[in-house]
Amino acid sequence: MGVPVLCLAALNAQTAQTDQDSGASGKVDTGTKQLEKKVFDLALNVPAALVVEGKDTKVAPLTATQKFRIVGKSFFNPFTFVGTAFEAGIDQASDVHHGYGQGAGGYGKRYGADIADTATAQFFGVGLLPSVLHTDPRYFRAGTGSFFTRASHAASRVLLTRTDSGRHVFNAAEVLGSAASSGISRAYYPDDERTAGDFAYSMGSRIAFDAVYNLAKEFWPDLRRHLFGSGK
Repeated sequence: MGVPVLCLAALNAQTAQTDQDSGASGKVDTGTKQLEKKVFDLALNVPAALVVEGKDTKVAPLTATQKFRIVGKSFFNPFTFVGTAFEAGIDQASDVHHGYGQGAGGYGKRYGADIADTATAQFFGVGLLPSVLHTDPRYFRAGTGSFFTRASHAASRVLLTRTDSGRHVFNAAEVLGSAASSGISRAYYPDDERTAGDFAYSMGSRIAFDAVYNLAKEFWPDLRRHLFGSGK
């Protein structure tokens, strides 16, 4: 995800300069602006089914079928695979999962492990457990208030969630889903990463990542307006 975003940021700066340089003729490269907006929308708005505007918004509950459809839509987003390729490259450069080794073989194992991690996390955390526990896997965005208030709301959603009926409860689906995904990953991670300590670290890391992801859901619309303006 990082590479496309950085490239588009540079493209946005170049486009802005081009607009200034062509001001005399009054021509604007709207095609480039539309293209970059579509790419950003594909990268970050495909999982929009998981975001509801307004933390107290009343919405119809999702059926189990709808929850699993969200899993499929989110996982089969092309940027899942592009982002995972980038993530696996960083893991290889940092020698994460040392037991996988280096070279093409090591990269392939890291990529496969990262894809499997994503699949199990979404299956349990968004599909199966929310269906069984009757909780809502969507993020209810605050959208207004101070930065600290909104950031606190976003981070706390890994521990608090809404039921299908709208009550606020402990987010068991998040915790149990992270535990299930971390447990399954012990089967394909290197042998030296299968201890109880490794499991606990992996589970904690997944929950922490989801908290950061919630921050992205909360503040990305603000950043997008800053980058592209509020016009459609």
